[in-house]
Amino acid sequence: MRIGIVNNKGGVLKTTIATNLAASLALEKKKVVILDLDGQGNVCATFGIRPDDLEYAIMDFLKGDCSFEQVLIKQTDDLYIIPGNDELNFFDIMLNSGTIKQSNLKMLIEKLNELFDYVIIDTPPSMSVVVATTLSVIDVAIVPFEPDQYATLGLKRIINAAKQFQQKNNALMKIVAVPTKVNTRVTIHNEIIQNSLKPKLKTQGVYVTSNFISVTTKSTASVAYERVPIVMSVVKSKYQDEYHNLKKEILDYVYFNKEASTIDNSETLYNGNKNL
Repeated sequence: MRIGIVNNKGGVLKTTIATNLAASLALEKKKVVILDLDGQGNVCATFGIRPDDLEYAIMDFLKGDCSFEQVLIKQTDDLYIIPGNDELNFFDIMLNSGTIKQSNLKMLIEKLNELFDYVIIDTPPSMSVVVATTLSVIDVAIVPFEPDQYATLGLKRIINAAKQFQQKNNALMKIVAVPTKVNTRVTIHNEIIQNSLKPKLKTQGVYVTSNFISVTTKSTASVAYERVPIVMSVVKSKYQDEYHNLKKEILDYVYFNKEASTIDNSETLYNGNKNL
């Protein structure tokens, strides 16, 4: 299954969701690869790898300068990375000059889909050719968003773009919106999700998850001190469960068209429980 994490706004936890979702699946012994298409290279950084220290990254493969085996990084027996670096920022320029081909990226994603159970694609915060290519081939578009009034404006734009690709190029793609940086003590978060976004997006065929990602510094700490996504941290916390529960809800929806009720950590938000 090919899963893309997309939003043209930065800071909404795209990479955090990509790495934790991938790690959660790998912990279940699923074969998973994270394809980092964001020029910031934060997927590698999550695992304590400096993108600048790597001999090869995704653009080297797309240019034909290295083999598939040379660009693939093994993290565990079940979790692999194809790293990105700042050269991805010049993807469109290289595309126009003929240095790379868009079809090469599509073929790579298809090859990964044959080799792995799950391909998790982290994308840049823009509506670039990289994002357009991703939306044209994935099975699921996960759109993280902050439940505030300004962020939801950007959410509507990326949802509209995803819907256009769905209608014209990728009819089977499912679109899933995930609330992030949720503060259960902020009433407006619940109002925006439940009363505004969820009903409107449902009419467009977009599923808004009941599970959400809380605002916390725990994920940052696990990356900084342990150099792993929080679900792989040796320090157990309820924030790990948030990603495991989110993964389960997304897969239930994608595989079985099963929509969650207000369960798991959603009970904390919608019932106003402050015991965090």
